[in-house]
Amino acid sequence: MKFNDPELDSFVNDTVKPATKEIGYDLVDMRDVARAGVIDNIMRTQIRDSAFVIVDLTHDNSGAYWEAGYAEGLGKLVVYICEKTKFEEASTHFDTNHCTTVPWSSDDPEGFRRELIATLRRSLDLR
Repeated sequence: MKFNDPELDSFVNDTVKPATKEIGYDLVDMRDVARAGVIDNIMRTQIRDSAFVIVDLTHDNSGAYWEAGYAEGLGKLVVYICEKTKFEEASTHFDTNHCTTVPWSSDDPEGFRRELIATLRRSLDLR
């Protein structure tokens, strides 16, 4: 995801993280991983060791697309999220526009939370 977007940062902290916690997973934001080493290697390790990856495509961040591709190449579940207006007006890159994407809106965090949890439960075969 793009860093330093106040709306997205707030949405992730207030909605996405609690939603994943609700089904028993702690969402790790790479900005919260403070350890010595090359960030690229730390990121690859975090992705490799994850149960799933959530990727925000709102800002067409090239790094987010790369990280998603890396995760998919490892066989990881990747759930895409994108701000609803952007997703409806411009979609996402053609390599992802056919993938499961959960649109989000600051105006309806509860609707997003329900849809994200339902998507993760179905995808991870959780009851």
